[in-house]
Amino acid sequence: MRKVGLIILGLVVLLTLGGGGAAVYMLMIAPKQQAEDEAVDPNDPPPPPVPKRPAFIPLEPFSIYVKPEGQPAREIIVILHLEVPPDNVPQVNDKMHLLRDAYIRELLKGDPVEVPARFTAKDLYAVRDRLRGPTEQVMGKGLVTQVLLLNIIGQLK
Repeated sequence: MRKVGLIILGLVVLLTLGGGGAAVYMLMIAPKQQAEDEAVDPNDPPPPPVPKRPAFIPLEPFSIYVKPEGQPAREIIVILHLEVPPDNVPQVNDKMHLLRDAYIRELLKGDPVEVPARFTAKDLYAVRDRLRGPTEQVMGKGLVTQVLLLNIIGQLK
């Protein structure tokens, strides 16, 4: 008789646990899954594609002439990079030799760039702006996003 009572008690415990699990699933888990399924409407347009990160093409160092306030003109070396959409990198690389030649011609013509006595790369943004014209002439409009002046390597005396 005792064995039958233990079996019945075990069945009651199992049914209780099963019923509790089913109740939790029906009240908490199933509504969340249904809400997630309803949130994705098949008629909605797909999300916009993730924009591609720009590519940065380094150029070899260029020398330019600057005229610091109260000092004679001197030559410095600057580091330039081109900011290019990733799809345009092959076209830019194909015309790179023409672009370097245009940059050298542009940087050597005209007067030295006027800068403060103690200057940084930010004071040379006029050089970056001067290179936009040759960039568009050689590469065409929109192929290169921006000419970046990163740093001054050294000041030559």
